[in-house]
Amino acid sequence: MRQTTSFFLALAATLFFSSPTLAQDPDALLSKLSDKAQTYKAYEIAYTSTLVDLKNDFELTQDGTVQIEGDRFHLNLGDYIIYCDGETVWTFEPEMNECYIDDTETMKEEGMDPSKIFTIWEDDFRREWMGRAEVAGRDCAHINLYAGTEKPFHTLQLFLDDKALEVVQIVMKGREGSDVTYTVKTFSTTLEVVPGMFTFPVDKHPGVDLIDNRI
Repeated sequence: MRQTTSFFLALAATLFFSSPTLAQDPDALLSKLSDKAQTYKAYEIAYTSTLVDLKNDFELTQDGTVQIEGDRFHLNLGDYIIYCDGETVWTFEPEMNECYIDDTETMKEEGMDPSKIFTIWEDDFRREWMGRAEVAGRDCAHINLYAGTEKPFHTLQLFLDDKALEVVQIVMKGREGSDVTYTVKTFSTTLEVVPGMFTFPVDKHPGVDLIDNRI
């Protein structure tokens, strides 16, 4: 489950930029993105992630979608479905019919805070323009974000199509020998928010085992 939650840290890098003329100036690019993020009300992201455990020679690829409004979100990973209403987090495992309950502060300690997808770089990241690279057949700008020692990763590598103003790939370099690559497939700001979508629907899962980890 810890690997699934790390998704948000990587996506916190960036999705769209306002002006390709800002190339080679990561501070200006991220500042523009922060301004643009303020115009988003609710949005949905579909992505593919690939985990590579370098120590144990293990690889796992999975698809996911996340719907976000402010500090609330609904993340569907198939094996896990995660809900957050801004204060409480429910992690539901359908196969086991179990739901773990945590508070948002626990997520933040683990480096996960979906509400900061477009602004995480404002929190003590050192930024560096790395040049250009071809990724998935596209010419991309490469920017690195370097994290402090309190994060479970040390670097976020951003590969951006600065002509199309889209992210192509994000790589999270973990401190424990695991790298996770995220590819954003679609991004939409037309999400329709419906009542209850950010809280776990206990009544729809008879017999669910609720495991409350809150202190």
